[in-house]
Amino acid sequence: MDKHKVFISYHHLNDQFYKEYLLDLNKKYDLFDDYSIRDGEIDDSLSAESIRIKIRDEYIKNAKVLVLLCGKETKKRKHIDWEINAAMFNTDLNPRLGIVVINLPSINGSWIRAASDEEKDIIAPLSNWYSIETREDYEDKYPYMPTRIIDNFVKKVPISVISWDRVQSRPETLKELVDLAFKRRKTISYDHSRPIRRNNS
Repeated sequence: MDKHKVFISYHHLNDQFYKEYLLDLNKKYDLFDDYSIRDGEIDDSLSAESIRIKIRDEYIKNAKVLVLLCGKETKKRKHIDWEINAAMFNTDLNPRLGIVVINLPSINGSWIRAASDEEKDIIAPLSNWYSIETREDYEDKYPYMPTRIIDNFVKKVPISVISWDRVQSRPETLKELVDLAFKRRKTISYDHSRPIRRNNS
């Protein structure tokens, strides 16, 4: 199984620890090639639009899979919405990415999701799996998930959600999910019709 180029999207203030922990796991288990933004690499004094373009054109365009670290306030962050939106667009300059979500311990108990039957065994091999049909049910089961991701759950777009505990206890699960997201990225049709978030909330 090849390694793939990954962009990690996360709430810098709340969830930096988990990003660093994930990078430590990556060093130990050689899970992916990290194409994420490092602290201090983007000038905070730039305009929001300049930051969005810089993220898209200098970081996300080189990645093949976006890994979203989902915590309690992830859905409220405009930069995370921009990163997800950029990952969903498909242009010659910036092809669309596969997406994998990791639920962090701060939202322990939030539902997991398998994009395929194969991924059920990777994410939670002993679980009973349930089908969700309505937007209300998705919003109820995934209260901390960014709205743009929920839009795609409703449309049955294949995006897997795994728990942090599972990644921590068996890191190779993340490599497997990234590989599957990479393989299907060209055939996915994301819903990215929602206007991008302009402010944090």
